[in-house]
Amino acid sequence: MVRASFFYGNYDGKSSPPSFRLQFDGNRWADVKTSSSESKYWEVIYAPKRDNISVCVAQTSLNQIPFISALEIKEFERGMYETEDTEDVLRRWQRVAFGAKDFVRYPDDPYDRYWHPSGEIDGVVTVVRVNMTFIKNFTDIPGLALAQAITPASSNAMTLTVPSTELDLDGDTYYYNFYFSEVLEAAYQNKSRSFDFLVDGEKLNDYCSIIPPYQSDEWTLYNHVGQSLTAGSNISLVNTPDASLPPILNAMELFKLIKSGLTNGTYENDVKALEVLQGQYQQLKSWAGDPCLPLGSTWDWLNCNMDDLPRVTELELSNNSLSGQIPEFLGTFPHLKEL
Repeated sequence: MVRASFFYGNYDGKSSPPSFRLQFDGNRWADVKTSSSESKYWEVIYAPKRDNISVCVAQTSLNQIPFISALEIKEFERGMYETEDTEDVLRRWQRVAFGAKDFVRYPDDPYDRYWHPSGEIDGVVTVVRVNMTFIKNFTDIPGLALAQAITPASSNAMTLTVPSTELDLDGDTYYYNFYFSEVLEAAYQNKSRSFDFLVDGEKLNDYCSIIPPYQSDEWTLYNHVGQSLTAGSNISLVNTPDASLPPILNAMELFKLIKSGLTNGTYENDVKALEVLQGQYQQLKSWAGDPCLPLGSTWDWLNCNMDDLPRVTELELSNNSLSGQIPEFLGTFPHLKEL
């Protein structure tokens, strides 16, 4: 997981929070709009193709100077956030601990993921686990995110609809995790809570109904690795015929799924040669990240071809106030056509 955070705070005295583009490993990530009053962050989960990771902020408008406040990288255990293809990319959309009063993160989450408390939700109440001895930090989810849940305000309700305000959907393909853990021991002992997972009226849990466990070391996860959802999509938990208590929901993670979304990056030997060039000339050191990608964000003083592994084809160094002999190692750019 890579997380980039931004807090403008009027650091430049201009009272004008800038907008710019965020990129990782030569891939487009997000269009960042910073704020004068609040911190914002973006997360992406993926399997890097190389041994190093690059994150760039790219200027997109005149006089809008990019900045970054914090950059964090966390490595997950194998098996967490698995997708159908190793090149799939997950862009965090929502991560919510329903019914929580406070923000949940490290040390309760060993990976320091941000679990936001849900806002005010009409028609539901929060139920809290009485026996808190079970609280522990699981690999997949911190225990404090499971310590409470939302459930319909009416004990006779048969359906719990996931609030649209917490989903904030638009038309796209999503990867999601929904977490369920019983908060009432009697409900689990009597098997009185049992429900199905429906999206736009279609039951998706064909293998069995969801019965949230109460044991200290268990929870139920419903996961989907590629669901097309629209702004009007309805996600609901619906009681099975033998249930006597309404459904509950403890926590949720929602990501935008970018299928096979990773570039291969600029040809590695060309990147290494550019690093040598930057080491020799101070004027070039401010440029970082993938030199050729994403398309349209090539470094100002070079051009590249459009191969699957782009190669540097042109170096435009005349406007950078450089002096001295032409370095011999420029011959290591076999595709260089113009200098």
